[in-house]
Amino acid sequence: MSHIQRDIITRLKNADSLRYAQLKPDREIPNDLYNYHLKKLVANGLVEKSATGYTLSPAGKRHVADVHHTSDQDNRLFKFNVLLIVTRVIDGELHVLNQRRTSQPSYGIVGIPGGTILKSEPLLEGARRKLQQEAGLDGTFSYIGTERRILHQDNKLFSDVLFPFCICRDATGEPTTTEFGENFWVPIEQAIANDSRQHDHIVSIPKVLAALRDDTLEDLQGFYYEQLAK
Repeated sequence: MSHIQRDIITRLKNADSLRYAQLKPDREIPNDLYNYHLKKLVANGLVEKSATGYTLSPAGKRHVADVHHTSDQDNRLFKFNVLLIVTRVIDGELHVLNQRRTSQPSYGIVGIPGGTILKSEPLLEGARRKLQQEAGLDGTFSYIGTERRILHQDNKLFSDVLFPFCICRDATGEPTTTEFGENFWVPIEQAIANDSRQHDHIVSIPKVLAALRDDTLEDLQGFYYEQLAK
């Protein structure tokens, strides 16, 4: 993939839809060259054109969903994404950190933040790093359990991800808006509702949050759940 095509994918990753004037960068790239690469992405099924502009197609969203992308769409390495359960008591009520995503494939979705653990990185250190990157907070974590979600869309593998759950009860600072999304505190009941979507959600999140609310989290310690979702 050329650097122009990578730039187009990156810009569409961080938007719901972009018109041509919004998509083309402010630099000296001839229109005919840029149009060639844009049409190539459309022809390859990664980008779609609609009345509102250009968007990532389902195949394009699969492409950006997997940083271990290879040419074999059905045999990619699965990812290891930590989920950050971060709590704070505000005015006597338990609150949970939520994030409104600003990039595909989860653009606009509100829920628990998280992100990829790096090779050779210990899980709890990675959770702390991701909290700093994702929300501008700092704190220490402990491990709860893991869900593996194998998700298909349109009868094709969309993603295969291991989600270890880590909890932080001592976060310092105030949540900020970062390149990953807008971060804020919500009451725990709202957090449960936000992560109880009917499609493509991680089913263990509302269960873990409900156990946290009910002070029964110890009952879930070390859990493993495997979800086959369509």
